[in-house]
Amino acid sequence: MLGAGGWETKPHPKVEWALLELAAGPTAPEEAAPAGVEAKDGRVKAVVEHAPYAPDISARLTALGARVEATYAGLTVAWLPSEALLQAAALPDIIYIRRPHAPVRLSMPAPRLVSEGVTLLGASLFHSKGILAQEVRVAVIDVGFGGLSQSHRVGEIDADAIVWTRDYTGDGLEAGGPHGTGVAQIVHNIAPEAELYLARIGNEVQLALAVQELIDHEVDIVVHSVGWVNTDFGDGTGVLADIVGEALAESILWVNAAGNHAQQHWLGTPEIGADGWLEFEPSIDELNLIVDIPGQIQVALTWDEWPEATSDLDLYLFDQEGNQVAASRGNQGGGAPPTEMVSHTAERGRYSVRVRASHAPEPIRIEIFSLGHYLDPHVPESSILAPGNVDEVLTVGAIGLRSWDTGPQQPYSSQGPTNDGRLKPDIMGPDAVTNFAYPRFSGTSAAAPHVAGMAALLISQARREGGELRLDDLRELLIRWAVDMGELGPDPVYGHGRLRVLLEQARAERAILTPDGEVAPGDTVSVEVTVRMPATQVGGLELRESVPKGLRAQIEDDGAADATTEDDEELVWIWRALAPGQVRTVYYMVTLPLGTVGRRYTFSGELNRTPVEGESTLTVQAVPEEPPEDVKALASPNPVDQGRTARFSVDGTDPWTLRLYVHDTSGRRVYDSGWQPGPTYQWHLQDDRGRIVAGGLYLYWLEIRTIKGETLRTSVERLLVLR
Repeated sequence: MLGAGGWETKPHPKVEWALLELAAGPTAPEEAAPAGVEAKDGRVKAVVEHAPYAPDISARLTALGARVEATYAGLTVAWLPSEALLQAAALPDIIYIRRPHAPVRLSMPAPRLVSEGVTLLGASLFHSKGILAQEVRVAVIDVGFGGLSQSHRVGEIDADAIVWTRDYTGDGLEAGGPHGTGVAQIVHNIAPEAELYLARIGNEVQLALAVQELIDHEVDIVVHSVGWVNTDFGDGTGVLADIVGEALAESILWVNAAGNHAQQHWLGTPEIGADGWLEFEPSIDELNLIVDIPGQIQVALTWDEWPEATSDLDLYLFDQEGNQVAASRGNQGGGAPPTEMVSHTAERGRYSVRVRASHAPEPIRIEIFSLGHYLDPHVPESSILAPGNVDEVLTVGAIGLRSWDTGPQQPYSSQGPTNDGRLKPDIMGPDAVTNFAYPRFSGTSAAAPHVAGMAALLISQARREGGELRLDDLRELLIRWAVDMGELGPDPVYGHGRLRVLLEQARAERAILTPDGEVAPGDTVSVEVTVRMPATQVGGLELRESVPKGLRAQIEDDGAADATTEDDEELVWIWRALAPGQVRTVYYMVTLPLGTVGRRYTFSGELNRTPVEGESTLTVQAVPEEPPEDVKALASPNPVDQGRTARFSVDGTDPWTLRLYVHDTSGRRVYDSGWQPGPTYQWHLQDDRGRIVAGGLYLYWLEIRTIKGETLRTSVERLLVLR
């Protein structure tokens, strides 16, 4: 738009730049519509943001010649006459008028038909046991289901498996390409009797309407191999998060592809040059992209001022001769969202992306996504698309089928963390698999339905056993069973690791062995743990036992482990390879040092991150009250020679019964006489196993029960045994 001096003036702050370009163009908007803008019959398709529940919005827009298509909360999709855009912006309660957000297919272009993931992930084991995801409802929300009818005819997707379809775009379910069909086939391969719900959408309002209907149909899982740009600043907030949140609030597992933008993303805080151009590196004010095959370039820009911008940035695209071929120059000064987006139908060659600060008092963090071409330079970190960046969404990255066991991840698989520092992705699935829709289905779009299908099998298994997996439990199970990849522990490349779902899980059971039923300070207790490898598995096991703080533990029997480690409070056994059905039993000794407080102590442990079952608590008796100062333990003789007998008694009271405790100086129990008739007791200098004790210094005390029924403990005394 040209001003009086010939320089471009800033457009209306409540109308997106790309829409206003039409108002200044030819009479028929469709003749001048920029790529990505829908226009026909003299109207342009737009989302009108307005105050939620504002009265008569549809009627007021209709009065301006608009054709209203759908409304959700504070969003209305309408076809507006191009000449009425500014009039619509002036209506009360109108916040902003923009293009609809467009979903991005998260699949890679690829070189027929059951996905190899069925065998790779162990789904066939579930099938052999009759677990086929019966009565589990899985929804696929996607941008097109091309070839769906043909997939029925050739037997790739059983027509009976699809119980519900809805096209919210009005263009037909099978328009928009075969992407959704490819996703649905993978789910069907993994979970062949799951009930499939297919919804085709083209903007965020249609997505919201789909979610509302799917909630009404009580679906269990939604798989969305789609991403969205310019809806937030990578922090899991905004309109997409609100829509997905409605499904999450109803305990629906939302599985989302992470995106394929690790090499098509830039994030940082560029300096602002003297000429206003942002510098991505010192003296470098452009990002390059190469177009090998003529087609559409789409680049999205947002910055860290959501939801209303105070800075004003503009986005430009130049060809290799330096000619400007596209620009997005929205006016963000009036509270518009911090976004710009350019689209251009390009010939082969090199193009460059540049950003100019129309108004920016200081450098600000920005994010750029190219939706089809690599950027140079690029930043892989934090390249997760919405709604994959929403906290409770199960976000899936991709590892290639041929690299599944070892990695690495696919180079295009989007990485975390989110822009507010949270871990993403959550888990990795396989891609580059055989598929009806694509000869080789690559990208996180293919990885996500593998996760969704395996989750459906777990829900089916739980229901078959009379239970129900809640959303939190299902997510926790998938994450806990994941095989760690890359850096030790969760990381922003692999999340918690590659998908592993177990038909049966290895189990460990603990028994705390207290033969006499009484445990007191100074005692030692033996603990037995039995681990079992399921008949359907082979592989390694790692057992970790945590001993309550203040107690000391030592391994007595390693159960033929390949490796063990121990300290006072944690013991570890590792078996690198156990055969199906193998059992191993380990023992460890726990010492209750003198002075241990009498109370209940809790043991915990994990076998391959699955909690150890069985006994977990040990109750230690409270120490008897201290006796009066004149009640003392006596040993005679003291010192005493090995092979002789020491006689113990109490001075100051006549015990009805007594009990002798002897410990070495490290606090480890040597001997416990048990309760004996009083008033004296003779010890033959043997330990609990009947062996003669070594020479040296020992600690002893007596517990006594008096005729009056009192239980007292004497002070700790020393006994010297001579060689």
